[in-house]
Amino acid sequence: MIERIYQGADKPLKRALPELFPEVSYSELSACLRRRDVKVNDSRSSGDSLLTAGSLVRIYPKKLKEVKVLYEDDDLLACYKPKGVPSEGDISFCSMVEEVKGKVRLMHRLDTNTDGVLLFTKNDVAYREVYEAMRSGTIRKEYLAEVYGVPSVKGECTLDYYYKKDEAKERAVIADHPRDGFIPVSLSFVVEEDRGESALLRVVIHKGKMHQIRAMLAHYGYFILGDGKYGSDIVNRRLGVKKTLLTAVAVELTFPKDACLSRLNGLRISI
Repeated sequence: MIERIYQGADKPLKRALPELFPEVSYSELSACLRRRDVKVNDSRSSGDSLLTAGSLVRIYPKKLKEVKVLYEDDDLLACYKPKGVPSEGDISFCSMVEEVKGKVRLMHRLDTNTDGVLLFTKNDVAYREVYEAMRSGTIRKEYLAEVYGVPSVKGECTLDYYYKKDEAKERAVIADHPRDGFIPVSLSFVVEEDRGESALLRVVIHKGKMHQIRAMLAHYGYFILGDGKYGSDIVNRRLGVKKTLLTAVAVELTFPKDACLSRLNGLRISI
């Protein structure tokens, strides 16, 4: 049995369950509803019943989602985070991993609707060395993104912009030229596949800011399909795309030669 208090906006129970219990698959949540194994404030409820803030929800799943491990040793853990699950928080992919692997430290984040490789560390030495490598940009992060439109570039294209996080609107703001409060950001991409109305891009960033890839590609003129914040809901609906088509497909590790984790130099972890 798992129980949680729902704090979101009023919505049908069947729509609220996936965000309230991300560690349970959609198929298992549907099975719980069919079995009447969902209680709201101690009463068995159907999927169409309206869930309101402050309600206590209990479910009785027969199985949880499996945590897919991509790499593991005594210092480092890499897992695949599915779309629709927050990276961190009380109800998150990090909490799912800790249920299986014990106490670990999340080293970076992916947006809720971005899936892919997430790195965790298991001890203080590994934490410091991975943190410093990420701060200095020596850990290579590679993504696949499907964008609306096809960039007319040959070979690798590098975008150099300036970035600021708008805390109030929870979005990134991108500028072409230096401005007060903005920091330089960069990414590079190649067009992997021309799909006619869209293109599949292989994107590399060395450091990461909130929504950086989504905001930079949209500013460049090619938003990621499924992205409602920086893209077009009209286009997404017309193409039937409901989730952001952005996946963190690989990380490649590089540490200083005198680092404890230098034995991992050149290691590529991918999905």
